[in-house]
Amino acid sequence: MISRMPAFQAERWGRSFLHGATVDTPLEARAVYAGAIAEVARSVIGLNVLRSMPPAFSDPLEKDLRDCIKIKPDPERPSITRSIIDSDFEDIGTFIDLQQKAFEFNTGFFQAVSRSLPPLASDQTHQERETFSTTPTSAPSLEP
Repeated sequence: MISRMPAFQAERWGRSFLHGATVDTPLEARAVYAGAIAEVARSVIGLNVLRSMPPAFSDPLEKDLRDCIKIKPDPERPSITRSIIDSDFEDIGTFIDLQQKAFEFNTGFFQAVSRSLPPLASDQTHQERETFSTTPTSAPSLEP
């Protein structure tokens, strides 16, 4: 069984994810880069971003994802669940598949997290693109 994180935990998790993914990014580019990472996180490669972070950032985030995965040990009593343990998995691929599903299930909030990013960086970049595309690059021709 895979569950969603509570809203406040999910928002904190998202901020930590974005911080971990952008920690080596120059400060002036961080807000723009974080917006892009938020979009990537919503895609199927988001878990790869998590796994490529330094362990100081990724380990607590991965633990939070593991906490979203529960096992129903007794089919006769489906209301009883427990946290997963190492011996639940004979094959690491099964665990990775479950972790991927937990990641996908819990990253819908990235749309909200990306809205909470400083708007000036992304708006400024958009405005600059518009300015660059409409501003002449040379003086008008003086031909008759």
